[in-house]
Amino acid sequence: MTGQDTRERAAPASHAQTLEDYLVYLKHLALYKFAASFTARKRALDLGCGEGYGSDALAHTARLIVAAERDGAALGRARQKYTRANLAFVVCDAQALPFRAASFETVVSFGMIARIPNVRKYLEEIERVNAAAGVAIIATPNRALRLLPFQKPWNRDHLREYSARDLARVVGAVFPRTQLRGITATPAVLEIEKRRVRPNPFVAYPKMLAQMIVPNSWLNRIKVRLRRPGSATAEPFDATKFAVDDFSVVDNGSATWLNLIAISRRGEANE
Repeated sequence: MTGQDTRERAAPASHAQTLEDYLVYLKHLALYKFAASFTARKRALDLGCGEGYGSDALAHTARLIVAAERDGAALGRARQKYTRANLAFVVCDAQALPFRAASFETVVSFGMIARIPNVRKYLEEIERVNAAAGVAIIATPNRALRLLPFQKPWNRDHLREYSARDLARVVGAVFPRTQLRGITATPAVLEIEKRRVRPNPFVAYPKMLAQMIVPNSWLNRIKVRLRRPGSATAEPFDATKFAVDDFSVVDNGSATWLNLIAISRRGEANE
């Protein structure tokens, strides 16, 4: 990956500059492959669809996919590239969805909860637009693998990141019927991904302290460039050695979960 900390919003494979980029893309495809079993023959919302390739994948079997995204430029590219009859694109704010109550049978939202200022409102909007028997699938990076205690997210797009316990508590406050799972990978891919995100305490803590003391304008002016997890230079890689099937969704072994997945349903926990 480059020195930019926002590249985790996975771009299509054709845009991958490094092996790390490509594996992030495959991981996102694996998440959508998992979600497809919940969206098949359903009206579904892909909230925070980014470049739209995941929405297009879901549209293969869904009755209808509405791909929602606040970034109008990204949505414009997706709209031009993916033109299925059962795939629609909408620019909107995830905290104020322009849909009627119970419009969807499934809501998918990957990578969004870490970026949302008002998380409670975001979850309540997902609950509102979901049907009574609907399912919400929310995925986010696993803080336990990425951050040291008290460390702020190194991805500048992320306002907060979650441990499994934190995500279960936050999502469970709106969706009492929530099951937590995680996505992991083969040992070789897992090691590459861990190296990408693993924090170096001798870099992370001084950087965090500098950001607390020194004004951002000064940091930008002097171009402080401390190495973060995941920094890499573009170099050739063999994409044929890796595939979506290198990733899998599991319900145990949380120490190897790269992303957390909350599978939530409306109603009381004891229903």
